[in-house]
Amino acid sequence: MRLRTIVLLTILAHGGVGPARAARPADERASRFTPPARRMAPVLSRAALDRVAGGARATLWVFFTDKAIPDASRFDRDLRAAGARLTARARARRARETDGRFVADATDLPVPSVYVDAVSATGASIRHVSRWLDAVSVTAGEAEARRIAALPFVRAVLPLRPSRRVGTVGEVVPVPPGTGDGGREGSGALGIEPGGRLASELAKPSSYGSSLTQLASINVPAAHDSGWSGANEIVAMFDTGFNKSHSATIQLKRLAEWDFVFGDGETANQVNDATAAWDHGTGTWAVAGGYYLNNLIGPAYNATFLLAKTEDVRSETPVEEDNWVAAAEWADSIGADVISSSLAYLDFDPQGPSPGDYTYADLDGYTTVVTLGAVFAQRHGIVVCNANSNNGPAPGSLWAPADADSILSVGAVDNSNVVPTFSSRGPTADGRIKPEVVAQGVSTYWAVASNNTAIGLANGTSLSTPLVAGAAALVREAHPEWGVGQVRSALMETADSASTPDNDRGWGRINVVQAIYNSSYGPPIYPKPFDLLVPPNQSSVSTTPVTLKWHRSKDLTPGDAVTYQVVLYNVTAPDQILFQSTTPDTFVVMTGYLGPSKTYEWKVTALDLLGHPRDSREPFRFTTGATTDVALPPSAPQVVLFQSRPNPAHRATDIPFTLGGSGATVHASLRIFDARGRLVRTLLDSDEPTARRYVIRWDGRDQNGATVASGIYYYRLNAAEREETRRLVLLR
Repeated sequence: MRLRTIVLLTILAHGGVGPARAARPADERASRFTPPARRMAPVLSRAALDRVAGGARATLWVFFTDKAIPDASRFDRDLRAAGARLTARARARRARETDGRFVADATDLPVPSVYVDAVSATGASIRHVSRWLDAVSVTAGEAEARRIAALPFVRAVLPLRPSRRVGTVGEVVPVPPGTGDGGREGSGALGIEPGGRLASELAKPSSYGSSLTQLASINVPAAHDSGWSGANEIVAMFDTGFNKSHSATIQLKRLAEWDFVFGDGETANQVNDATAAWDHGTGTWAVAGGYYLNNLIGPAYNATFLLAKTEDVRSETPVEEDNWVAAAEWADSIGADVISSSLAYLDFDPQGPSPGDYTYADLDGYTTVVTLGAVFAQRHGIVVCNANSNNGPAPGSLWAPADADSILSVGAVDNSNVVPTFSSRGPTADGRIKPEVVAQGVSTYWAVASNNTAIGLANGTSLSTPLVAGAAALVREAHPEWGVGQVRSALMETADSASTPDNDRGWGRINVVQAIYNSSYGPPIYPKPFDLLVPPNQSSVSTTPVTLKWHRSKDLTPGDAVTYQVVLYNVTAPDQILFQSTTPDTFVVMTGYLGPSKTYEWKVTALDLLGHPRDSREPFRFTTGATTDVALPPSAPQVVLFQSRPNPAHRATDIPFTLGGSGATVHASLRIFDARGRLVRTLLDSDEPTARRYVIRWDGRDQNGATVASGIYYYRLNAAEREETRRLVLLR
């Protein structure tokens, strides 16, 4: 039985990957519980036996029958607990894929520790534990493999499939650097906080140096001019290791890193690494988000990065396949928005078919383990950008996981927009067009890891992929409401071959500005990204009241106002809001209770006239002193009435307003009057909770349902002893 059958049955048994659809309501979760799946016959596959024959030790997949959940009620309870373990950002990203509401699924449930311990007790060495696949990867000999297969909860034992990394084509050519020094434009110290995060964003570069051509070909400079730079987006880089001291990378924000080869938190070269281990990863990272003034700039230079070292350059071994899946699960749990993977898998050293090797027939979108990992990542709301590989020009020359459905597989073009012979072609084994898109992968500038000030020219889909990943981060930044499908479609439908896609260049070379502003999903209407100011992050506050300040945001619709919703809570109880306020200003005096020696977190959300939210780039924290213990009276509810949209209106218009406050109920009324002051329609007259944003639609009819005439009308909001009135125009 092939791996696809085993894994797909496991997935189906636990309510996992399937066609994209909205998650079921919470009260239906228990109905998704199923009993343990049947064991394969034989459990220990022939291919796995071949790997461990003659006393050899091999890397194997061990798939389990279930997740040791006895009944439906326990399943529902464990789902809730699993969902709570994800970061708030990961839950919010997943909610974009399910109509705005996060619902955990069986892939969030951990693999039972008793199962893992039992496998380990056989003498096998545990490599990685995959909650997505309900499996562990191990290193084992024949005796251990047979003992594992005898465990009653083991469904199948299969070999880790062989793999080979996508490298560069030809030699990397060093080029002289420009005049850049790697410093921040217009600033002095780098301002890197503990953990490698920047205290503020990097300024828009005035010169792109040698990288201008590769960026201009996909319209990145124009996107930067519009204010998009990847801020507030998390991009996960999967590669061979990373030089964090290079001039192109030293200033980039890093949220976390992990070495999946040696199992530690250092992704730079270490003692056991080959000297060139970090070359490929450093180069691709710089292409996606580098910031080396007058030399090398990446599309997403203000993104925050996760660095995953998944490749061991000392050999091409099957182990790296499970590293990719483990890295994807890690990135998912932290909240990654985009994965950039210049890696692909099909064969391993020594080259040539061997028992268990993948073939072209396996490139069907659901067979190889890395492809399944890419599918799971996409289903969980991550835009996966993966190199289509460098094995062209023959049809069907792509490698996994580029065959995965609903990801962005990336081919290469040169600076004249011509596909080079090395760029792998589609179709997939089941006939789908690949790649999806292309970007410059010939004579592309990247960072040379061996010299902290050097850049070079390299070729390969390894280079075009991080360009597309960086562009995807810009699209996600502009459209925080979009799911994976919308980001992917926007980049594809605005590419230059969208009307005639083929298996050489897919839908063509991307145009990030067109994807942001002119796709079928419409222009961005969210306010621009902005930062918090005071109190500074991780500062101490010893006096009250506390004034919170932030930078001003800007609505993309000229002339429209932006309001801000401020929330503060104790970090030990993030679900308990201690203070909440809505204001048109860029500051607020915090009222409420501050306890001594506590840590508080606050964030601000900018809202446009229709209530579309843009969160501050990151929340800030402050601690109180030992003597801070002040109770302040709550502020009165704030009432803000906004201009209706559209105005003038032809048939109907939306009237937004905010009732700020602590959540208490107040009486609110919203009425329409004509130019002579006569009541036309009462749209609202009821008790409503504060700390909420409202949008009420007027359909241009009076109290009796009759259509009113063209003219000037007024709408008046009364709430919390406040009255506000605005004018609108109705044109029939």
